[in-house]
Amino acid sequence: MTNEQLTQEIVNLKEHQAKAEAEHEKFEMIVKELQEDVKTTKSLAEDVHILAINMENMQKTMDETNRKVDALNSKEFTEYKENKKLVKQNIISAVVGAFMGFGLSLIAWLVRFFMMTGGE
Repeated sequence: MTNEQLTQEIVNLKEHQAKAEAEHEKFEMIVKELQEDVKTTKSLAEDVHILAINMENMQKTMDETNRKVDALNSKEFTEYKENKKLVKQNIISAVVGAFMGFGLSLIAWLVRFFMMTGGE
């Protein structure tokens, strides 16, 4: 090979080396960005995991609270039904007692009336 050919070959190799170094720097930047993205993704995954655990605990607490509220509502409704039943019984007893009192008073009045008139 001649000096000119060798010089041309060296120039070509230098150009190729410059392109390769530029690509290498570009790849290094991409790898760094990917590493940062991986770190961010891992952090996000941990946060989501913690959030999922907290939501699960909240769901358990809500279920427990709902169960307690339902029990209280059921108890209050049962007490309401029992009180309503007692009130009905007392009203019925009062009405029956009033009729019985009226009936006894009527009988007493009739007996007294007939006793005073002597059965005439």
